[in-house]
Amino acid sequence: MLRDRLRAATSSDHAALDAMAAALDFESVSGYGRFLSASAAALTPLELALELAGVEAWIGDWPERSRRATLARDLAAMGLPSPPITVPSTPSRAFGVGLLYVLEGSRLGARFLARRVRRAGPDLPIGYLTHGDDADLWRSFLAWLEGQPRVGLRTDEAIAGARYGFQCFSAAFETVASPGVLNVRAGAHARI
Repeated sequence: MLRDRLRAATSSDHAALDAMAAALDFESVSGYGRFLSASAAALTPLELALELAGVEAWIGDWPERSRRATLARDLAAMGLPSPPITVPSTPSRAFGVGLLYVLEGSRLGARFLARRVRRAGPDLPIGYLTHGDDADLWRSFLAWLEGQPRVGLRTDEAIAGARYGFQCFSAAFETVASPGVLNVRAGAHARI
C-alpha cells in the first residue's frame, strides 16, 4: 500500500519533527504561539504550492481540507503576524501526493495537541488543531490515497514529496519556533 511505503520511507523525518514539536510548551501562550507560527510558515506555502499545481483537480474536497485561513485566524487571535512565505514548486502530481500525505497526516497529532492546549485555557484559539474533526478527513484521504493509479504514479517522487513536506515543517520549527523569536501581544490571554 502507498501509505505503508510513505510511512516507512519517512519514519525518521516524522520522528525528528515530532521531537521538535514535543519540546514546545503547549500549555503556555508563548509555546503555543511558536507552534502556530511554525505551522503557518510550513503549511501555508505548501498549500499554495499544491494549489498552483492543480490539487483541486486531484482531490475534489480540497477547499474543505485547506487549513491556512483557519491558521491565520488563530494567529491573529493571538496577536501574531503571519510569517513571510515563499511558495515552492510542486514538480509532479506524485510529489504533490507526498505533500498531501504530510499535510493530512498532521491532523492526527492535532487532536492530541488540541487537548493539551485546552488545558492551558479555554480562550486560546484552536481552530487549526480542530479543523475537520467532524468530517473524518484523514480516513477519506486514505481512501483517496489508496485509489491513486498504480500505473504512472512514481512512488519515489511521492516519497520525495513527503520528505520535502516533513523537512519544511522541521525547518519552520527550527527557525520560527525558537524561544525569543515570537513576541505574543502584551496582555493577550493574560489569565493563562
